[in-house]
Amino acid sequence: MEVLNPFALPGRWYKGNLHTHTTGSDGTLDANAVAARYREAGYDFLALTDHDAITSLECGRECESFLVLLGAEISARRENGQHADVLCFGLSEAAPVPERPTAEAAAEWARQAGGECLIAHPHLSQITPEELCSWPGALGIEVFNASCHYAFGKGYSCALWDTVLSRGQPAWGFASDDSHHHFNDHRPDDLCQAWVSVRAPRLGRTALLGALRRGHFYSSWGPAIEALEVTDDRVKVRTSPVKVISFLAPGFAGESFTAVAKTTITEAEYRLRGSESYLRIECWDAAGRGAWSNPVISNDARTKK
Repeated sequence: MEVLNPFALPGRWYKGNLHTHTTGSDGTLDANAVAARYREAGYDFLALTDHDAITSLECGRECESFLVLLGAEISARRENGQHADVLCFGLSEAAPVPERPTAEAAAEWARQAGGECLIAHPHLSQITPEELCSWPGALGIEVFNASCHYAFGKGYSCALWDTVLSRGQPAWGFASDDSHHHFNDHRPDDLCQAWVSVRAPRLGRTALLGALRRGHFYSSWGPAIEALEVTDDRVKVRTSPVKVISFLAPGFAGESFTAVAKTTITEAEYRLRGSESYLRIECWDAAGRGAWSNPVISNDARTKK
């Protein structure tokens, strides 16, 4: 059993959004305006991921206090004739984007271009666990997508994530905006909603990619996970004030802690049974917004890297 606890690592937390659209595809703001919005909202980094195109900033990709990563959302073909959106980010160069590759070919393209990838909004795209388990080149999946949540009510893919993890497939869980600056009288703006909080030694492309590859982050669109302790027989977490803290594991393992006698709770402790092939944590605040850790214990050998 491997233990993954980024809270025990040196460095600091960097807040970023990995799924962002501009006027380079179907967004309504140009790259500079989008970057300004995220910087003003307190984000540390942003990946520009227009559809099947690479968009960059005229002012450059890296600065002292805010980092903009190159990326692209690639439409990958599937055997059922539909497509999967492979979100590539952290590219070292603006390489030509492949046209309708397979998901695995898109992941290989991202690696060859110096970056990584994940599978975007699998709930909306009706991607199956079998497909996800056959695409090991991706780091994981979006467990929350703000734009899909606001537009279609299909922003969550948590159950799909648990199915994949239960089958022994390594997968990190990401929360992203998929921001387009689309909104109307019944749909909130999808900018600056969700994020990944990455534990890294510095703000830079190489440092962030290394941390993301190892799962040294948690995801949220509201609550904060503030501390985590993992021992041989217990896992303890401290959060911002929330209504529910859950420890999720296969089958009937795991446990949920709900604020019953109190308005909110800020910590919970789970006693390990020894049968958990993985254990992850999620919490929900009074507004119904969630936060998700990666598996803190698992059989995933990547935690050693």
